[in-house]
Amino acid sequence: MTREKKLKVTIDSRELEVRPNTTILQAARESDVYIPSLCTLEHLPSYGACRLCIVEVDGLRGYPTSCTTPIEEGMVIRTDTTELRSLRQEILKLLLSEHPASCLFCEEHDECKEFQGTIRKVGVTTGCRYCPNDARCELQEITEKVGLTETSYPVYYRGFSVEKYDPFYDRDYNLCILCGRCVRVCNSVRLNGTLSFKQRGKLTTIGPAFDRTHLEAGCEFCGACVSVCPTGALSAKVSKWYGKPDTQVTTTCVYCPVGCRLELQVKNNEVIDVLPNYDSPIDRGLICVKGRFAIPEYVLSPERLGTPSRLTPVGYEVISWDQAIDEAAKRLRGTKPEDKLVMVSPQLSNEDLFVAQQFTREVLGSDAVISSMMIDLGDDLVPFLELVTSSSTFDTIEDARGVLAVGFDSTYGYSPVGIRIKKAGREGALLVTLGACDSNLDMLSETAFQMEPPQWAEFLGSLVDYLARGGKGKVKIRKEWTSDIERISRIFSDSSTNILVIGQEAIFSSGRREIFEKARTLRDKLGWKIIVAHPYTNLLGMLAMGAFPGAKPGEFLKNGDAVTVDLPVIDLAKRKKVVYLIGEGRFDTIPDCDYLIYQNGLPPVASRQPDLILPASLFTESSGTTTNGEGRVLKIEKATEPFMDAKPDWWIFNRIAEKLNKGKLKYKDVAAVQAAIKKQVKGFYGGRKPVEFARINAERATKWLRGAPKQEGQSSGAGNNPSYRGIPLARVVAGMKAIDEWVNTSLLSDKEAQ
Repeated sequence: MTREKKLKVTIDSRELEVRPNTTILQAARESDVYIPSLCTLEHLPSYGACRLCIVEVDGLRGYPTSCTTPIEEGMVIRTDTTELRSLRQEILKLLLSEHPASCLFCEEHDECKEFQGTIRKVGVTTGCRYCPNDARCELQEITEKVGLTETSYPVYYRGFSVEKYDPFYDRDYNLCILCGRCVRVCNSVRLNGTLSFKQRGKLTTIGPAFDRTHLEAGCEFCGACVSVCPTGALSAKVSKWYGKPDTQVTTTCVYCPVGCRLELQVKNNEVIDVLPNYDSPIDRGLICVKGRFAIPEYVLSPERLGTPSRLTPVGYEVISWDQAIDEAAKRLRGTKPEDKLVMVSPQLSNEDLFVAQQFTREVLGSDAVISSMMIDLGDDLVPFLELVTSSSTFDTIEDARGVLAVGFDSTYGYSPVGIRIKKAGREGALLVTLGACDSNLDMLSETAFQMEPPQWAEFLGSLVDYLARGGKGKVKIRKEWTSDIERISRIFSDSSTNILVIGQEAIFSSGRREIFEKARTLRDKLGWKIIVAHPYTNLLGMLAMGAFPGAKPGEFLKNGDAVTVDLPVIDLAKRKKVVYLIGEGRFDTIPDCDYLIYQNGLPPVASRQPDLILPASLFTESSGTTTNGEGRVLKIEKATEPFMDAKPDWWIFNRIAEKLNKGKLKYKDVAAVQAAIKKQVKGFYGGRKPVEFARINAERATKWLRGAPKQEGQSSGAGNNPSYRGIPLARVVAGMKAIDEWVNTSLLSDKEAQ
């Protein structure tokens, strides 16, 4: 590998060596030379709109913008001359002439800032103290660094109405400086195209074309525009009045298997906001609405469970942890293994899943540790797991020349995957979508097929059979599909790399068994790559940790080869004496029981009330790891102290085990749990990918469940996709499928109301 030859330049009389193929502004920032700029942002294409980054360059006429001028060998650059300072101040005055800026030049602005903090909650922003972005505004910072202390131009207030009617964030375009960051991030980074410049002259503003609402324009509410806005024009509804955070903690999102990296904004021991991490190699900052806006509402929900409680004839009674542990131990002690059932959520961390299975097996003497996933998928669990554990990584989409998406929509989830697909389509790859209605990928697709879910399997079967036969021989195809299948088959056949993306709608459709089978044919016979966009966040971690019946930690792989695992029969039709539910779970899948222990951070949404509630800390309140859909082990960092008296899941298991006198689970902290995992699952935290530990010979695991409860009108092979309509965001966001249902129904109802 040859080293990149650096260029020699002079900046402010300093001789520097800088990287080639960069702009003057990039080279200056990498050399710690300050040049003001409002429209430029890392990860966005250069624009040159604000003109504040002008510089002087020997040999170039005028004052070129440093953000658009490429660096060249031997350049002599000046960034801070008397002329430049004067020009920048004049440019800034012009910007402030249409921006409320009275506080910037007020002699009493320090006293006002200290004693009138709540004044900002007025309806109209007329100065910094009234702005939700006060102390976080780039315009304030640049005004100070440029040295502007007064303005000679009259201030024109444009009088735009504040837009508060779309969900998640508000818009006050009276504060907009038309830097274009939001438009560029929406069009060039998110590839969504919701925002554009509207009108002309002093009436210029930003928003969806033709005066549509953001809902009508197909906004994904990813919040990227809010994150890049340098002023208070765009502000998140939940966090706009908190002010500047005390600290920032990098962690991993647990709302889907992508594992996006998040920057949690923390103030007064509360998560007040979440920002994307554009340096993340996993998601590149392309987080979705759930990661961007849902976390503060979730962890700060007024419904949070903060103290243990037990059900009495007159309601719930608050009890101490000692009483709660005694009660749980009393109910579990003396109960036969077959009369107990432990249900865990795929959202739990690797460490909590490891301790959960250890508690079930070594303390309760049972192998009955299951999750709602097993019931969701019924008899189709085996082919589903086989596809998931052999899925390709997300970056394979970038090299694909053909993409077929079945039942996949990344509007409100799996954004990094969806944007990679959009990018591939924009760069010329064949993109074909198959769904029941419009999706956010249709705009860039070659063909968007819309049909009812029961027809998906038939369409995919015809396409796969046609591809497998190379267009020769007789293939059963509906007449209305014939020309389209023949056309796209020719392009897929000529493509060097094809990818099939199976979305949640396909996973929970009635024809999923055939879809899984055809996916295997594409993979094994035609060399296609497969990506399964399922909702089970830490599924690979669950398999690797052995939080699955019939397989202990690391047993899914021995000596580098997949091993046969005979899953035990778990009769869910039989009434249980005790059911222990940890984390989010579907209550419609819980078998009848005499006693229900519920361990989570929020109360359940169900008519069945738990008999004992054990409040658990959430992922922002405890450390650990999770395993994303690519098999990467990602860190979950503790950002705040647990809510009230909530405790980590592993701590609760520890205490109950101690009370049962089993001599097990003597863990002092998460590090001790991780040490135990390292002993049992060699190489999990380094070396082989966890997906290897999760890969199983699933063909032998054919009888894992007997008597699973079925939804009315469905067979065991059909998906069970319960409805969560009408539940508020703060309550359902933890449910991996529930949040998608909420977003769709909530946004639809908002749209209809308008």
